[in-house]
Amino acid sequence: MTLANTGEQHGIGQYRFPRSYFLTGKSYGLTAADGARIRLEFLDRERVRIDGELSFFDCVPAAEDVYFVSLLVAARFIVLDLKRGHAVVVDDTLAFFAIDGLRDAGDIAAGLTDEMTGTSVRWHLGAERYLDQQYVSDKESRLAWSPRPDKARSCRTAFAALGDGLFLIEADNHAVPGLDVPQGLARLVMVQDFHRVLVTGCAYSSVFNDRILFSGYGEFAGR
Repeated sequence: MTLANTGEQHGIGQYRFPRSYFLTGKSYGLTAADGARIRLEFLDRERVRIDGELSFFDCVPAAEDVYFVSLLVAARFIVLDLKRGHAVVVDDTLAFFAIDGLRDAGDIAAGLTDEMTGTSVRWHLGAERYLDQQYVSDKESRLAWSPRPDKARSCRTAFAALGDGLFLIEADNHAVPGLDVPQGLARLVMVQDFHRVLVTGCAYSSVFNDRILFSGYGEFAGR
């Protein structure tokens, strides 16, 4: 088959869900349990103002009323869960917030978890493109990218439960050369839906501030 028939030229971004413009023109206040606050103003399809600081962004839906936002200035991501009324800001750490008007800051449901320990999933991201993930503990996973599933690497990983089978995964990841990931790959951030067995996320390189947004479907080991 030719590239036009397989979509191989898109690499791990082949199955990525279409970008969403639902947030355009909307504003959200985020409040943490300790009183910390963030103000988000999505000015148009490309720009967001965060506490007065302007950034470009991409947005992909991760589940019903859940939006995965990748900020293009730095390795910063925001997951807005409008269905359950909370948000997670992924910066140096994971920070959990209530969305003003949807949930009280003293009742934030999202948080770190070890529920996925012992699970193994292959995430299919495109034509012969996949990511194998084994959840070793609440702080570690083993990751291997196609076409080198034999080159699995242990990675520091943080897992957060968002509710209703949704999990946020943030991991340090350094891949071997020759893969369809950004050169200098350093970080993975993913929203994984274990009810529908779907994933949406971003592979990020700190070398060139390069990133690839991706989506895909999962296959549990042994099935």
